[in-house]
Amino acid sequence: MLLLAGYTGLAPEAPAAAPNDETKETTTSKTFTPATAIKGIDVSRWQKHVDWALVSEAEVAFAFVKATQGDFRQDPFFSRNWEETKRHGIKRGAYHFYKPEAPVQCQIELFTNSVVLEAGDLPPVLDVEVSDPKVSPTQLRAGIKTWLEAVTAHYGVRPIIYTSQNYYRRYLQGHFNDYHFWIARYSTVQPEVHPTDSWMFWQHTDRGKITGINTAVDVNYFVGDIETLGQLCIPDMVAQETQTSPLNRLKHMYPLP
Repeated sequence: MLLLAGYTGLAPEAPAAAPNDETKETTTSKTFTPATAIKGIDVSRWQKHVDWALVSEAEVAFAFVKATQGDFRQDPFFSRNWEETKRHGIKRGAYHFYKPEAPVQCQIELFTNSVVLEAGDLPPVLDVEVSDPKVSPTQLRAGIKTWLEAVTAHYGVRPIIYTSQNYYRRYLQGHFNDYHFWIARYSTVQPEVHPTDSWMFWQHTDRGKITGINTAVDVNYFVGDIETLGQLCIPDMVAQETQTSPLNRLKHMYPLP
């Protein structure tokens, strides 16, 4: 995912207060080490044509694939990546790149009309990493909440929120207790979250080297074992209830420039 370092477009705002006015971040206790962690990647058009057969042999257990951005763009490599990850036995998830200035309902419709989740797929992800000077922190969070609730209703599972450590600290900590976070922190120090929040994925580098991908790629750790990762995936009953006609998705297939 593209992190715009140093740019947020909004002035920093104090985090929401937790019970007893506790606002201190704490490092959530995780029982894993990089050497034993479940490894995954996330890809978009920047990785172009990925050789998923080779990726599947590189101890990559899961992959998040960029599906949509804003209110009218589908990643041109989404369909191929979505099908190939499944074909090669890699647990897959789809993410939407959120644009605060774009109409939220249009962003919801773009994603839900583009992504059909099946049994075994990971929950949808909302990628929140940019802001707009015309959108206040309160409005930003309201739009995020609207997207999350609508997508939860559509798929029957709560999405995961992706963001950077700094963005999380400024705008999100303590405000989305019902959702798991996926934190980008390019450091040897694991993510830190508010006591009321939890994280499950750590994007620890954007310069990973994976066989089958000719460019640098984001590499992630999952907190938990392979069985826990499977339990996070979409169950059969939910998947059957969220099928969408492919014809309904075609109208949104506008490629990125």
